[in-house]
Amino acid sequence: MNNQPRLFNSVLCLLTALRISNGYNLEATNSISIIPGNGSVEALPEVHGSKFFYFGFGSNMLAQRIHIQNPTAQRIGAALLADYRLDFAREGPRWRGAVATIVPTPGEHTWGTLWEIDVSNLDDIDNQEGVHLGIYEALTVYVKLRDEESATPARAYMLTKTHQPETNIYDMLPDQVPQGRQPSKTYLQCLIKGAIESSIPEEYVIRLRSIKHNGRVESSLEEKLELQDVVLP
Repeated sequence: MNNQPRLFNSVLCLLTALRISNGYNLEATNSISIIPGNGSVEALPEVHGSKFFYFGFGSNMLAQRIHIQNPTAQRIGAALLADYRLDFAREGPRWRGAVATIVPTPGEHTWGTLWEIDVSNLDDIDNQEGVHLGIYEALTVYVKLRDEESATPARAYMLTKTHQPETNIYDMLPDQVPQGRQPSKTYLQCLIKGAIESSIPEEYVIRLRSIKHNGRVESSLEEKLELQDVVLP
């Protein structure tokens, strides 16, 4: 007698129970967020009505920064993404250093800001992240707000496979971090100011302050985003 169907159903029930007990359902798994060929975004898990949720873990934790290209963004609060680490790679001219990405890493976590944005701005944030250039790719992640058990689907961006770091920056001593993996002073100041503004836990802010930066300053952004008073080691 073939017991495979019965075994499959048992495993499926177990997975369902586990995910529901953690505030998830079977669809609540992080995945690449692909807009259908017809251009309709309503089917994306992060979209609800005329709005969508967005998880910013880099410069877009800061309201002054995200509002430059996404003026409809409204902060919901600090949110936690489990089993991903924050890392840096791909030097870019805008910030004069490496930029932030998230990398799947069991047991690690990344704090960021959960925003609610008009669907009319979805293309704007895709363009800001260089999706059309193959720099970042959009994905749906499930994050938890502070003091909440249920998970919220949100749009996030990580560097494409070509640009993702192959090593963990936190496994290196500061002097071992390659130049191409170091954010600029201005970029790191932006992350720290945004994290504080979003009430992200202090221990995570301390971790951000410990990240090796390349010392470069992007004066125009430093002034525009009022970053001069953000103290770094």
